[in-house]
Amino acid sequence: MRIGILLPHRGVILQSARRPPVEDCWTIARLCDDADMDVWVGDSVVAKPRLEPLTTLAYVAAMTKRSRLGTAVLLPALRQPVVLAHQLANLDQMSQGRLVLGLGVGWGMAPIVREWEACGKNHKRRVKDLEEHMTVWRALWRGEPVTMQGSDFRLTEHTIGPLPWTEAGPPLLVTAGNRGEIIPAQIERVGKFGDGVITTYVTEDDIRTLRTVCGEAMAKHGRARPAFPMCVYTTVRLESDVAKAEALTRDFLDKYYGGGVNFRGMMGLGPAAAVIDVIKRYEAAGVSDLCVRLVGDDQVAQLKQFIDNVLPAMQ
Repeated sequence: MRIGILLPHRGVILQSARRPPVEDCWTIARLCDDADMDVWVGDSVVAKPRLEPLTTLAYVAAMTKRSRLGTAVLLPALRQPVVLAHQLANLDQMSQGRLVLGLGVGWGMAPIVREWEACGKNHKRRVKDLEEHMTVWRALWRGEPVTMQGSDFRLTEHTIGPLPWTEAGPPLLVTAGNRGEIIPAQIERVGKFGDGVITTYVTEDDIRTLRTVCGEAMAKHGRARPAFPMCVYTTVRLESDVAKAEALTRDFLDKYYGGGVNFRGMMGLGPAAAVIDVIKRYEAAGVSDLCVRLVGDDQVAQLKQFIDNVLPAMQ
């Protein structure tokens, strides 16, 4: 199982929008690269402001050599698909094939609807738009001239360059099963478009169920991938006192999301032994990639503890 860290690119903005301590992000990226861990970023424009994900990953690509660069998750429907296909191919080329794309459509909450409006997009079309993006990307990434018309573009024998580092392009991990909800439309989307799955707030049983139904959906569409990647986004706070870890996490996530903290599923909250136990349970359930969001304003210190006290047990 690959373990990666979510850069605190929202956390630093919560500390200061004018002068965020962005060096924390770069220190964490370098520490991850040295420890052979991956680097992940989330996405939002106005609903949950943060450093812009793709330019952030481009900067990280220049300072790392081994870390895969992931999105957990990117919201493609906020953007134009041809332009985004070019940006993603460029980032994959610059990082020599280290890009991994976790993709979602956002929640249905009022702030998210307003985010779509702010970006000039139709929130009700977001699912169709995501599927259109994936179709356009893969067509352009093949390198052959593309003729296609979509909701806001027309391609006429067009190509892009550079192409992704490999012919397959960056793997597309499609959101499904969040909070343990097995929604048929999400599973179908994974079956038709996904190279794998990205999910959050899940239990071991959720993971096993999700792996089964998504595997069946891929096979139904002639895209059988028995060992497809499954990435889980989870939260960790290292503390000797479990109650303190839980209290710090609740406070941090309240600020992060503006309330409505969800503690469903497994989180690594407490001493290193407890965190190791949670991570090993994820691995045993079939998780191939773990995106760890560290809690607190002391994330460099938290990561150093994680590397010293948790990571050796996973190697």
